[in-house]
Amino acid sequence: WPEGQVERLHLDDFAEYIGGAVNGKPHGLGSLLYCRDPPDPQGRVEYSGEFRQGVRAGLGSMLWRDGTNFMGEWKRDRPNGFGFEAYPNGSFYQGTFKDDHRDGMGVYEFADGLYYAGGWRQGRRFGSGIATDPMQRKYVLSYDRNGKLLSKHMFWDADEEGSEQGERDVVAQVLKVTVQVRKVAEKARGVAADELRKRSNFEASGFNLAVKNPGARRLASANAEEQEESFKDGGRGSRGESRGNVMDGQVLGSGTAMRLASSRGSPPPRLK
Repeated sequence: WPEGQVERLHLDDFAEYIGGAVNGKPHGLGSLLYCRDPPDPQGRVEYSGEFRQGVRAGLGSMLWRDGTNFMGEWKRDRPNGFGFEAYPNGSFYQGTFKDDHRDGMGVYEFADGLYYAGGWRQGRRFGSGIATDPMQRKYVLSYDRNGKLLSKHMFWDADEEGSEQGERDVVAQVLKVTVQVRKVAEKARGVAADELRKRSNFEASGFNLAVKNPGARRLASANAEEQEESFKDGGRGSRGESRGNVMDGQVLGSGTAMRLASSRGSPPPRLK
């Protein structure tokens, strides 16, 4: 933070900000802390990263109450671009986002190692992709714009040469995206860790972020060192219960919500 430009702002009923500011708005590097009492209705705990003219923009990391953690690019106050998102049950997604939805190319890996790698649109599978089942067999899948499964076959069932080439094309696209995601996530992790260190030093100098705000609300201010280690480890959170059995897009068993008040909805289908 540039000296003399650090501000503490009470933004609304559920959040308080500390960091760089211009004209009373978050700008530059800073942290947005959400209240525990009353709790933030979207289940958010903290955002650490970059701001531009009062909105999250650039690189940053968001942590939710249920343990979900997003690290990556932000635009218009939402995840947009390359990002890595880890969920409390041990699964994760790395790929592209558009307005807080999985959108573009990416990989969703379940806690048991099964995965879907391919296209996404507004949080649903879209276009072509590759998925594995518990027997580690690979399938070539095709989905319409609403996430409905159009076709599914083991990649050697059809014309071998054509099928393998189709698989190679999808994998090549996904690998290209995931390489970029790792670079962006590492930068975002670094930005968040740097912000946490600055905040920790600021608190050590006598500025306590955990004090009650003017509305007598208690802020969610976890130990900065613990949060920094979480960012270094990928912020995957604790492992939770199973999401349920899903096959070809049809839910066969019960599962928990991916995160509180999430626009992502439930996790993507897994082959049985």
